Amino acid sequence: MLSGTVHPKRPTPAWWSRTSFAGRLPQSDRDALLRLGGRQEFPHNHRLLRQGEPGRHLLLLTSGRARVVVDDVRSIALRSSGDLLGELSYLDERPRSASVIAVGTVVARRITATAFDHFLRDHPTAIRPFAQVLADRLRAADKRTVAASHDVTTRVAATLCELAAADGDRLTVNVTQRELAQLVGASQVSVHRALRRLARDGLLDTRHGSVVIRDEVALAQVAEEDRNCIT
Repeated sequence: MLSGTVHPKRPTPAWWSRTSFAGRLPQSDRDALLRLGGRQEFPHNHRLLRQGEPGRHLLLLTSGRARVVVDDVRSIALRSSGDLLGELSYLDERPRSASVIAVGTVVARRITATAFDHFLRDHPTAIRPFAQVLADRLRAADKRTVAASHDVTTRVAATLCELAAADGDRLTVNVTQRELAQLVGASQVSVHRALRRLARDGLLDTRHGSVVIRDEVALAQVAEEDRNCIT
């Protein structure tokens, strides 16, 4: 059973990424979504979902970030405000395919499968945004498969582009070098070297706990993307 403290306070929509499920919804649908379940707060490193466990409930992340982790070792994605967690088990009724771990304090709403069924039934305009989220995650999985054959610098650039887009197209990406190394699938030393190379070329600056993108077009070219990182 998921632990956490229940509070009545509602989150501020401005915090949410526009590419998240909540961020894609019309205001009326978003308001209805926020009436589902109850608000729960979790501390840093709390395991919100556990790989291999049964369960069809979803979590709507309303504040903070969380890591998606496979086999308790490899981080494959970061989720931020407005994202849904646990959508695959909701759909196929199979055990969780990955764990989700809080990065700092996280606030989420726990939504039962039945409640989400009713939400989609009563708000059909939310079905397409839900499908778009699933499509985005499938594309991200495909990119990870292709990126495995790329050098570390290319993978770092691609991951920063993805995080910037997921965080509302912001030039400042809040990610530590340790988190970035886990997402890229490389050592911190290798990621540090790649960041230094990209910084030397004027594409970005590194700060404590974040990366500032200076040239999103050039960074996308390094990432072998067919578009800008941000637009």
